Amino acid sequence: MLRAWRLDHTIDLQSMQGEWETLRKMTGGSIFSSFDWSIEWLRHFDKVASPRVIFIEEDGAIVAIAPFVLVEQRAMGMKLRKLSLIGNGSGVAELYDLGILVGEDREDILDRIIEEMNKIDWNVLHLNEMTDGPVARALHSKISERWETDEQVFIPCPATDIPAEGDVMEVISSRTRRALRKISASLEAESRIRYRCVDVPKEAGEAAAMYALQHLERWEDKGGSIFTSENLSSFLKNVMVATVTEGRGMIYEAWIDGSLASQMLCLEDGDIMRAYRVGMSNRYAEFSPGNLVALYAMAEAQKAGFIRFDFGAGPEEFKYRLGARDRSLMRIQAKRGTVRAMAKLSSLPVVKQLVDRSGAKEQALKALHE
Repeated sequence: MLRAWRLDHTIDLQSMQGEWETLRKMTGGSIFSSFDWSIEWLRHFDKVASPRVIFIEEDGAIVAIAPFVLVEQRAMGMKLRKLSLIGNGSGVAELYDLGILVGEDREDILDRIIEEMNKIDWNVLHLNEMTDGPVARALHSKISERWETDEQVFIPCPATDIPAEGDVMEVISSRTRRALRKISASLEAESRIRYRCVDVPKEAGEAAAMYALQHLERWEDKGGSIFTSENLSSFLKNVMVATVTEGRGMIYEAWIDGSLASQMLCLEDGDIMRAYRVGMSNRYAEFSPGNLVALYAMAEAQKAGFIRFDFGAGPEEFKYRLGARDRSLMRIQAKRGTVRAMAKLSSLPVVKQLVDRSGAKEQALKALHE
């Protein structure tokens, strides 16, 4: 017999760490779906994203966790209640490689999760940047049977296979390789560059704070930085300090002429090294410091025996120049209730004209898909 129950407050989740982590490791969940990252994210953002975590128990053991959050927004005078995954969907500090923690070939459990999802008061479902695989695809199929669901969306998540031996630079594009060798040779000949690995908790906190400051500087004239949010800066610092303390995180840095030129915040996740964030100073842009620090991090990952260097969600060109190839993340979107009715009405010619004229359509779509 399957028994389902739900926790709706961050404080109530504290006692679930052991069961959560046992199940995550058994089902191959990423570091971003771990208990520590989930709880830290909720601590910082549960004022805009309230937990709605579903647990499925069988014979006294937890066999599935659906780590949902509910985010409320308004558009066109209508309240949107968006059901998403912890770590994604609130528009801040978006994580990836998320999903339902459950073993494959347990459709009975997924059916029970769908039943519990139906009891939550949502009208927009936005499960973004999920690990693509049998569980996510089966979930999409079952959601499609129950609610009006958009077509599957696949998001590129480039990663570079790290050679077991040899020069890691050989995996990057020939043009980038030539440019970086020339830049490196020039800087090293004049003793202008040095690299540093930050793996001490206190220094990691300082390095994460510096990352946020450089991001603010770099994006000042480009629409503004996401790190104007104190909550986001605090979240970044706390998760990096905690992960470094656990021995699963480090911050790689490149210094030019005695100043910080670039950083790559990295996480160990099984046999994968994840580049969580990469930043650079505009002052040293001519030297491609982001590529230099990435190459340093990849070489260190090779020494440590990692087989893949994951650059995260998004098809930024620099990732492919560094030898990355696409794998896919998946997005599931559905709607019900008033939002479903609005979506149907907006397809009618007269209503569509009115909505377009008022600009409300753009506002609604932004609220739905951000």
